[in-house]
Amino acid sequence: MSHGIERILCCVGLRADSDYVLHRAISLALATKAELHVLHAVKALPDEMANTLKVNIRDRELLNTLMEQRIDQAQVELEAKVDAFWQRHSDLHEAFGDRQISCTVLEGYPSSVISHFASRGKFDMIVVAANKRSFSASYAGKVTKGVIKRAKIPVVVVPKSS
Repeated sequence: MSHGIERILCCVGLRADSDYVLHRAISLALATKAELHVLHAVKALPDEMANTLKVNIRDRELLNTLMEQRIDQAQVELEAKVDAFWQRHSDLHEAFGDRQISCTVLEGYPSSVISHFASRGKFDMIVVAANKRSFSASYAGKVTKGVIKRAKIPVVVVPKSS
């Protein structure tokens, strides 16, 4: 019998502690034998800042290189975050075996990027952080609320205490 969960998308921030979200996503992937993909969405630069850069950096090749370096640096940080997670959680790493977690960094408005990537990648579930400590009516952060609003698949919201 198929459980219907073959691909899980785990969304993490780079500044925040994301161990609890990674832990939950990995546990779900183990329980369902699903593939796991980790995504970080880099916020697009505000128009004013992008325009200032375009005006002050006339060399388009240099400007494009700088913009690409921003994404490349985030990719390095994301992969380091996953590696550090594995070092802190060797039991999960052992249980996960030789399966790979793929990591992607994309630029744009995070909730839109996450929802679009989930649809395009044919994911069956999205795992995100609640980003708030309390379970009041507004327990989810702005990005999480946007993902819930846009998603066409189930979204698992992981509270910080998980």
